[in-house]
Amino acid sequence: MSEETKLFVQYQPEAEDMQQEADAWLAGADGLVINPCGCTPERLGNLVFETALLLAGDPARDVEWREDGERSRWICDQGLEATARLQERWPGLHWVPRLTVFKPETSYRFSGPAVGEGFSFYMPDTAAIKGWRVSDGETLLSEAVTRAAELGFDSLWLHSEAAESRGKGLDLDVLDRVRGGPLSIWLSGGVSELKYLQNLARAGGASAVVVGEALARESGMERLRQALIPRVPLQQVPIRIGQGDAPAGTV
Repeated sequence: MSEETKLFVQYQPEAEDMQQEADAWLAGADGLVINPCGCTPERLGNLVFETALLLAGDPARDVEWREDGERSRWICDQGLEATARLQERWPGLHWVPRLTVFKPETSYRFSGPAVGEGFSFYMPDTAAIKGWRVSDGETLLSEAVTRAAELGFDSLWLHSEAAESRGKGLDLDVLDRVRGGPLSIWLSGGVSELKYLQNLARAGGASAVVVGEALARESGMERLRQALIPRVPLQQVPIRIGQGDAPAGTV
């Protein structure tokens, strides 16, 4: 993978542990996903992180975060057009749409009664065969990415609820539909173990991954970051036999 995959962590601080232990386990996160309602920049204290990802934020209400400047990203999960309207209303803020992705289950329909001596058969639903869709109007993922770029967004957060429920890793197939596109893709859903971050590192294609607080606390930020480093495969070096050496297996 040519570019670094940033590590974003879901976090909702509590007043009691804000100063005592937050610095210990959050050090090294590139961004924090927080609900800005009841959490101000001042409450984050001296935490060092690159980006605050404000999920379900309201600029009219969360005035302190409006003044936080370039460090804040405002996340809207109400669809592309709704996010675009917010971007138009608050042009000074950096908006990122969060879309839920899903793959329709393949279903079959009966072709109908046979004509003459013909046969009736079951046909697959072609809508399901077309692949990944987004909950925003159930449009194709590829079309949603194109529309997001047209609306002027530079990043797109894709979340899989099915993968989150399974807890068996990210839906990496999603990346095959958006790889090499114009947007920075953030991926989430299903990261319950370090090995799933290693799988993402091997696959490549995501600019950022979002992990839950439980895994971050359990594993520690350093181990999470190490898991995101792509491993270079070992290269096979040919062994050359010298002029005076007999080939292996000869007498």
